[in-house]
Amino acid sequence: MLRNLPVYAALAILSVSCGGNPGDREQTVGSDAETAAAASADELVEGAAERGKALYATCIACHGANGEGNIALDSPGIAGQSESYLVRQLWDFKLGNRGAKEGDMPGAQMRPMAMTLADGVAIANVSAYIASLPPTTPPATVEGDAANGKKQYVSKCGACHGGDAWGNEALFTPRLTMVGDEYLLRQVGNFRSGLRGAFADARYGRQMAMMAKTVSDEELKDIAAFLNELAATQ
Repeated sequence: MLRNLPVYAALAILSVSCGGNPGDREQTVGSDAETAAAASADELVEGAAERGKALYATCIACHGANGEGNIALDSPGIAGQSESYLVRQLWDFKLGNRGAKEGDMPGAQMRPMAMTLADGVAIANVSAYIASLPPTTPPATVEGDAANGKKQYVSKCGACHGGDAWGNEALFTPRLTMVGDEYLLRQVGNFRSGLRGAFADARYGRQMAMMAKTVSDEELKDIAAFLNELAATQ
């Protein structure tokens, strides 16, 4: 049955029926299994983005009405982001796998916002709405060698995030060209330090943590400069 559903619907069904994070099915989440019993596949597929628009009202203050993000608030651009990635990150915030460690202030601010989403259906709906928004071009705040950044990106990032940096649904990797360079640098630092991707079942997070440690600070700035140039052409 799941084979013919959009990715957000399939993830929602799996997450609520298994009672866990779609990225880490072993975990349990309150009464989400009961929610699954009341939500049919048709209800998930039809109008998910429309229902998600109302839920997105909680996100506007930090991420903007169009999902453009806000550097002053440490909020990334999220418009047009991968649905599967959004679903997984919202579950991680909700479960305390992200934003719960001391020192991650932006993450700590995001956690209670994720907690307002009642269940897997709500998470899937708001993710579908965000993914439907036209991506925006974030302001460039980092200077670097974009030519070298392209080389570094191709050799160290492209296999998972794609040649155009649009991410890969099958690998649960995010689109990078719309998050903003300041956010990108901070998150790579979080992966390096263990503020992110270090919980027991963080399969994808552990992969990113290893890759983050292969890139120097200067190379990271160069990659960010390349992504800024790439974003301007998309």
